Amino acid sequence: MNRILHKNVALLRVGDKGALSELRAVVNLDDHVLGWLSETEAVLDPHTLKDMLTILEQRGMSALVRRVGTAPL
Repeated sequence: MNRILHKNVALLRVGDKGALSELRAVVNLDDHVLGWLSETEAVLDPHTLKDMLTILEQRGMSALVRRVGTAPL
């Protein structure tokens, strides 16, 4: 039996804790993170992902976004 906890989630992965600190200075991650997988990986709320990407863009930052499957952003 497979147990599905979430569908169509977004994952955040940063290279190190320093990059995570930089991200936290720009974005309130508490508004977007559903849970942490490790110190550098988090499960994001797909419903707020566009908002987070917009905030990053407004601050001159960008994210590498890769889609897996068919769920739209």
